[in-house]
Amino acid sequence: MKVYLIRHSETDFSQVDSHNYVGYGRDLSRITPNGIKIAQNAAKNPIFNDIQLLLISPYTRTMETALEIVKQHPTIPTQVELLLHEWRPDKPGRKLENYEQLKQIHNDYLNGTHLSGFDYETGPEIIDRVSSVLDKYKDKYDCIGCVTHGQVIRWMTGMDMTSSIPYCGIYQINY
Repeated sequence: MKVYLIRHSETDFSQVDSHNYVGYGRDLSRITPNGIKIAQNAAKNPIFNDIQLLLISPYTRTMETALEIVKQHPTIPTQVELLLHEWRPDKPGRKLENYEQLKQIHNDYLNGTHLSGFDYETGPEIIDRVSSVLDKYKDKYDCIGCVTHGQVIRWMTGMDMTSSIPYCGIYQINY
């Protein structure tokens, strides 16, 4: 099955920052007005003529990105899939309190250490999680799209962890 991994568009964290949201609360961030334009432009890509189903991470930024795609391609069915979410720096979801902690956890993640004391999601766990989603569709579809996140794309494509992924960047894998 051909899978197009599509990164969400440019995110506006100002609203969640102004209300001091941390952890999963940050995932409620919407995309910027420029992000809407980026997503609208990405929707012009001819891959969307081949996509039989568009899977979407449950975060606001991915759902808004998908909305802009579906506005131009209203016949593409959509499905929100929980396990297409971004990397989890705090798997239990109860300890992360501020951005400084997140930076420490991210440093651990990049270096394969656990100096921060947090139980974060590893790369192989991301691959297993996303594969469990793709497995449900591989015998039913020839071509799907997934609006998802940078770390998912990096691990599923084998990219370097420091590689830059543009907003609405599209990456193909054969699954």
